[in-house]
Parts: sequence; structure tokens; C-alpha cells
Amino acid sequence: MAKLVEKREAHISARYKSILKSLDNTWHPLDDSRVKIVREVLEWLEHPDEKLKIIHIAGTNGKTSTGAMLGSILKANGYSYGHFSSPFIISSREQICIDDVMITKSEFIVYYEKLVTCFKLHGVTANHLSYFEYFTVISLLYFADHQVDFVLFEAGLGGLRDATNAIASPLLTVFTKVSIDHQGLIGRNLTEIAENKAAIIKQGTWVIDYPGQELAVRQVLKARTAAVNAKWCEYQPDQIIIAKTTLLGLDLIINGTPGYFLSMPGAFQVHNFSIVLKVKTALEEMGYKFEQDKTREGLTNVHLLGRMDYHKDSNILFDAAHNVDGVTALVSAINAWHLKIKPTLILGVLKDKDYHGMLDTIVPIVQRIITITPSNKTRALSAEELAAELLADYPNIDVEIASDASAAISLAMRVRESSQALIVVTGSFYTLSAIQADYRI
Repeated sequence: MAKLVEKREAHISARYKSILKSLDNTWHPLDDSRVKIVREVLEWLEHPDEKLKIIHIAGTNGKTSTGAMLGSILKANGYSYGHFSSPFIISSREQICIDDVMITKSEFIVYYEKLVTCFKLHGVTANHLSYFEYFTVISLLYFADHQVDFVLFEAGLGGLRDATNAIASPLLTVFTKVSIDHQGLIGRNLTEIAENKAAIIKQGTWVIDYPGQELAVRQVLKARTAAVNAKWCEYQPDQIIIAKTTLLGLDLIINGTPGYFLSMPGAFQVHNFSIVLKVKTALEEMGYKFEQDKTREGLTNVHLLGRMDYHKDSNILFDAAHNVDGVTALVSAINAWHLKIKPTLILGVLKDKDYHGMLDTIVPIVQRIITITPSNKTRALSAEELAAELLADYPNIDVEIASDASAAISLAMRVRESSQALIVVTGSFYTLSAIQADYRI
């Protein structure tokens, strides 16, 4: 019996792997037809998105952290939730979860085959959708079939041409911090990037913005909200005071009440948490109930793979900061911990990012840098190229090259001054993906 189960699981894994390999991994950030195509597919499938209470989340940084906090609080208060997010770190199935549990390979296969059958009926081929579009549509089908109370639905790239923009008007539209990223793909400057992201705002939705949003961005978001007859939510901001910050998380005082612990390190997470509190206020206004003790419990139990993800046993921090804004937040967190020894940095970056700006921000606070090549064949800056640039621009920093991820971790543990010296792994989601093959983050 055990052999039969093992054989079946092997068959499912092989089939799942085969499906993923067959999907078109091309992004279509400049193709105006893609959202229309996804919207038509949702129509063929009888609009699963319209059966769901969707909280659509867009922004440059903090989407998944915000979603993780909100999901944990919803779960603690007795609500089920689906979470669609990208990119993944260890498993592609991380992108589709219900109450923190990933979709199974066999479930994904069922939905994929349902889509292929649907495509045949409408005279199109299996590659009618791209990889990201498949995951977007399958997530909606999966969440609708499981009748979750809420869906936390993260935009992928921008908003205007993003597959997630194909949904009907969501319950809430939420914006995390919007900053410069993916220039040339979604906008040349901050205003154009904001306009691209603002395109997800639809008639009737309630719009919630990041409290510290740049004025130029907020003006764009508010203008779009008014233009489509959506509701801009203005709430009295909650007073959040950080009583203590450590690598394990933040002790918080909220509106004068102490005793809250957010199990995500980094003072910048307070800004993401402030968005979550605004979402909670909006949901309460809609009639949903939240209890203070359960909300406190949810806050304590937040965990997010690869985002300010601290491993106490090895004293390693994994963070997928992949742009200047993200690295700035990471550096601020490290500075706030007043470490006695400068960290050792394991770094891998993508060549199409502003990695020079990232380096200018993080190099001054680290003892040494071990370079690795992220797991993206077309976009990765090689470990050798990154090391060469570091040696040319920062001659006073120790730089070493790791041949692979396993070597990077081993080398970092060997050369750091003691086990009390923090190791930080960052630069890209693909850097963390490279590491995970040898070190389960």
C-alpha cells in the first residue's frame, strides 16, 4: 500500500512539474490585451471573482507583509482567507494559500485541466494564458470553491496591465508604499508608476492608502478614486509606539494600550501594520467583528517566509529586499538593533534593478560581503560581476565570491567573528530561492 501511495505521489509531482515547465513564463507588462484576455477567461468560468470578498493589494514594497499580518488577524478572529501572492521562494504553490496552507499539487493539476478543457471549448490552446495568469485564475477558482470569507489578492507587476486587474470591483482596494521600481515597464517616474497602480481602483470599492504615502502618489490615487466613483477611506490614524525592537519582533503600544507583540522584526513593519489597522476599521464599518484579544493573538503569530525572516538558532536573517526602498528599510532595522558586530552580508542582485543605489545604502553597515548569483538565468548579475563592482567602488570592504548557495552559507558561518555576528541574506527573491536549495529558510 505504501509503495502505491509513493508511486502515486511521484506521478503527481512529475505531472505538476511538467505543467509548470509547459507554461509561458513571459511577463507582458506592455501588452494592453492581457487583462482583457484574463477577464474573458473569468467570464467563461462564470466569474469566480464575483463570488469572493476580495481585498486587492497593490504597491511597490510591503504587499506580502501587509497581507500576512492581515491574514493572521483575520484567522485569529475566526475568518478564513485565501492569499494570492508572488513571487515565491521555495515552492510555486506558496502563491496560492488558504489559511497559510498551500494548494496541493493534485489540486493545482485539477484546476489546470479544468482550464485546458474550458479553452478547448472556446477554441484556444493551453498556452492561452501565461504562467502568472494561470496562477491568478486558478487561485480565484480555488478560493471560490472553498468559500473563503476573504481573499487577500496581491497585484503582481504594477496594476494597469497586471492579470489581477481582471477582477470585478473588489471589496477593498489597498495601497502599500508606492516608490520607484520597474522603471520603463510601469512608468518613468513616481507619478506614472502611481497612475499605473491606481488603475486597479474600480467603481464601488473602498480605497485605503498607506499612511506615509508620497503626496504626489496620494493625489493620483485620490483622483482615480473620485473619477470612478469609489470611496476614499479617511480614518483617524492609530497611535502605534514601538516600546522595544529586536530581531524577534516589535513590542508595541497601540492607542495607549501596551502588550502587543508583532512577530516581524523591523520598525518599518509598523507602517505596514498601520495599513492593516485601517483595513480592520473599514471591515468593522462594514459589519465584521474583531475582538481585541484575538487581534493581539493574530499579531503575535505572524510569520512570513523570506521577509525579515529571522532564524535564531543560526543567527541568520533572510529578507527579500530587492530595490532601494526595501534595502533602506532593512538597513534602518539593522541600525535600530545596535548590533555589537557588523553583519556579514550574503548578497545577490538582478542586473535590471538599481543595485548601485542598493549597494550605496547597505555597504556602509556591513563587515564583509559574500556575493552569489540569484536563481534567474536571464536577469541575474553574476556573483563575479557583483564582486568586481564592489571591489572597484568600495575598496575598503571585504568581498568574497561563493560558487553556490551552500558555499555562501558555509563561508559566512566560517568567517564571521562569532555566532553572535548576524548573517544577512538579501538582494532579491531569487537570491533567497538560490539559498533555499541548501538551507531551508
